[in-house]
Amino acid sequence: MLGAFLRDIVARNRETFRLFGPDETASNRLSAVFEATDRAFDGQIVPGDDHLAPDGRVMEVLSEHLCQGWLEGYLLTGRHGLFNCYEAFIHIVDSMFNQHAKWLKVTRGIPWRAPIASLNYLLSSHVWQQDNNGFSHQDPGFIDHVVNKKSEIVRVYLPPDANCLLSVAAHCLRSRDYVNVIVAGKAPMPQWLPWMRRSCTARGASASGSSPVTTRAANLTWYWLAAAMYPRSRRWRRPLCCVGTSQTSRCA
Repeated sequence: MLGAFLRDIVARNRETFRLFGPDETASNRLSAVFEATDRAFDGQIVPGDDHLAPDGRVMEVLSEHLCQGWLEGYLLTGRHGLFNCYEAFIHIVDSMFNQHAKWLKVTRGIPWRAPIASLNYLLSSHVWQQDNNGFSHQDPGFIDHVVNKKSEIVRVYLPPDANCLLSVAAHCLRSRDYVNVIVAGKAPMPQWLPWMRRSCTARGASASGSSPVTTRAANLTWYWLAAAMYPRSRRWRRPLCCVGTSQTSRCA
């Protein structure tokens, strides 16, 4: 379901959103995005290549360092993105996460620094449900690494089902000046909460536990995800449009 959501975000944000990951887009069951875009590739394309194009919005290469660097630079241009990776391999960018988190903390006190979109991680193949590679892919330690930072900078989310995952993802993509870590299994799971009564409004679970995910039952539909995100400063910071909006002219 998140793949379909990201597909529509890509379709409505051709110049302001990219998906980053180390050759795991399809493995993480996000391949619905290829209905709206391709993998970015500037080389020669031959018959048999899978969804490659020079204007692709999926940045996919087997280097977590490169994906992280691409995404950080992309965010600094005022745009938005999501980095998806297996939980066990995200440790490769531990030090890069550290530096970005420190930079966010310091820049909050610099008045001329405009807010930027949050650095969003989506971690799959997590330790509690790892189906294909056994022990080599089991390592939940990135969460421990993240929550050592100040709660004013980091957020960790563990949505229990697809509806909560959609709610959390919409919130994280709208947020600014955070590092958001979403841990979600990619295998089919029971749907615990109907969309109309899902308990995840994604206000944020902080590192210190002082700002837990709130519970709020509300009459929300898919259009709740469609609210455009508007920048708090600088006109050149273009908003990101979520799916389903009828006000497409406002999301140019």
